[in-house]
Amino acid sequence: MKFNWGTGLVIFFILFVGTLGFVLYQSTQVHDSLVVKNYYDEDINYQSHYDKKQNTADLLTKVKTEYDRENKQLILTFPVDSSANATGKVLLYNPYSEYSDVKYDFNLGKAATYTFPVDKVKSGRWKIKIDWKQGDKEYYQEEEIVL
Repeated sequence: MKFNWGTGLVIFFILFVGTLGFVLYQSTQVHDSLVVKNYYDEDINYQSHYDKKQNTADLLTKVKTEYDRENKQLILTFPVDSSANATGKVLLYNPYSEYSDVKYDFNLGKAATYTFPVDKVKSGRWKIKIDWKQGDKEYYQEEEIVL
């Protein structure tokens, strides 16, 4: 077989179409959901979120997160800046899939620590999003942890 420009052109088009087919197949395998379903509402309410973060920045001590590997539990130690009870929620956020996120509600009372089990949570990198209210102020803090 003699190799000429016609043969080269046919080989080029076959490789080009094959590459396009491979890229099309790979693009259907990527998870492309939104991080937050109601991102318009989240954007509108960002000022209150910013105020919560500013209140947290003004605290003398932040929430301390510890992972107890033996008992497979997370321990959150809240600052004792006020005598008021702290109530709120903790979200274990998985950046890959919203279906594996875990949410815990808490009411501390006079205790400054909150402990919750993470034995059913798959291992990996997680963001801990803590949103709480103590007295008349609201706070928000994020931490990254590897379970």
